[in-house]
Amino acid sequence: MRGVLAATGLALTLASGARAEFVAHARDFKCLRAGTPVPGKNFVLFHRNPKKLARALRVAESDRPHLHYPVGTIIQVFPFDAMVKRGGHFNPAGGGWEFFNLEVTPQRTRIVGRTETDGTALGNVFGSCQNLFCHGARQVRRFDFVCEGHLPPLPVDDAEFEALRADPRCP
Repeated sequence: MRGVLAATGLALTLASGARAEFVAHARDFKCLRAGTPVPGKNFVLFHRNPKKLARALRVAESDRPHLHYPVGTIIQVFPFDAMVKRGGHFNPAGGGWEFFNLEVTPQRTRIVGRTETDGTALGNVFGSCQNLFCHGARQVRRFDFVCEGHLPPLPVDDAEFEALRADPRCP
């Protein structure tokens, strides 16, 4: 009897792990300077779990195809948008990523847009987040839909890029 219970418990644990999903809230989005920078990249990483943050950093630094970010990873380039590895069965066409539009002030962060559960595209100042140019492009699918280093640069110069990164939440 104990063997049957143990096997059932293991099966339930594995099944629930396969469907693991992370749902982000406004409080999960912090000042960009509080994120973990990735050497040689223009994005920062966040994760509630320090071990999974370290794993996400290894994935980002390795630049090897077919590695996947852990569920719960948040990637941000700019304070006004983010991508979150949600996992589960969310947005299979987008690799399990959810894209966010954020409104940030010194006092708070507010979610003003997010990918629909069916994967409906969400855009930012550069267009659709999950389009053929960026996160949906064939060459980035091998890199868990993270496009830095795998596509042409954004259509802004260095000064404009830095101005877009100004985060009012940072002291």
